[in-house]
Amino acid sequence: MNGDSGQSIKVGTMISAPMNEFKQKAIATWSSGDYRSIATFIPPISAHLIRLVNITPDKSILDVACGNGNTAISARKIGAKVTGLDLTPELLDQAVEEESMAEMDGIEWKQGDAEALPFEDESFDIVLSTFGHMFAPHPDLAIKEIVRVTKKGGTIGFATWPPELSVGSMFRTIAKYTATAVPNPPPSPMEWGIPEVIRKRLTGVNGIYFERGTVNVPILSPNHYWNHFSSKYGPLIQAIRLVKEQSEEKVELLRKDFLNAIRPYIYDNELRVGYLLTIGIKE
Repeated sequence: MNGDSGQSIKVGTMISAPMNEFKQKAIATWSSGDYRSIATFIPPISAHLIRLVNITPDKSILDVACGNGNTAISARKIGAKVTGLDLTPELLDQAVEEESMAEMDGIEWKQGDAEALPFEDESFDIVLSTFGHMFAPHPDLAIKEIVRVTKKGGTIGFATWPPELSVGSMFRTIAKYTATAVPNPPPSPMEWGIPEVIRKRLTGVNGIYFERGTVNVPILSPNHYWNHFSSKYGPLIQAIRLVKEQSEEKVELLRKDFLNAIRPYIYDNELRVGYLLTIGIKE
């Protein structure tokens, strides 16, 4: 949607700047599967984040690595001027559809890189990211860009996955089977779920505040979750493809380790998914 006219636009598939192989693979990863069906538990987290940053209709908002638009659309409901940016064209196409389904318009959707935001310095009152910027391969560069485009006195807020909880446990399991396939791997995205690490990275930001939350994802059994996740979630789909090249037996080992990773977080047919919110003010 175009922020000025409110008319629908088709998100382009061309990338304006050359990207390295890692980011091309990232696009392939996140465009595989069906992220929208995985992200159905994200809206309550988006609402929690938006409540903490105190969005009002007069504010300009940027949602970095917006995925299929949960947080951007939630912010637009309040009447704010919202821009959603993501590296993956397919996710932006889904975001356009989600906005239309919500019977809303006015969000400006842009393709772009969290490590090279296509905006002038101090362009936005509030800059958000919901499990998005944490996957940028150069965390210091990504947060530098987020701080750069935030106005002085503006708010930065993001949701991340703590490494010690359920999603962190899943990612450790996946990494166990894929780490050797990536030479010089970037820092783990789960480091963004550690308050001590976040404080060190958030230079030029004060009043840093952390708040935790949990969403419960209904599942009938651990294997039901595996069957859904392994066919819909891009990073796990890619991991299975990689492991399958080695042997079918290793895929079964991955499945068993994945089930063991999530079992401690299942209670009353729900998977408890804990998250961390970080809020700060640009100096």
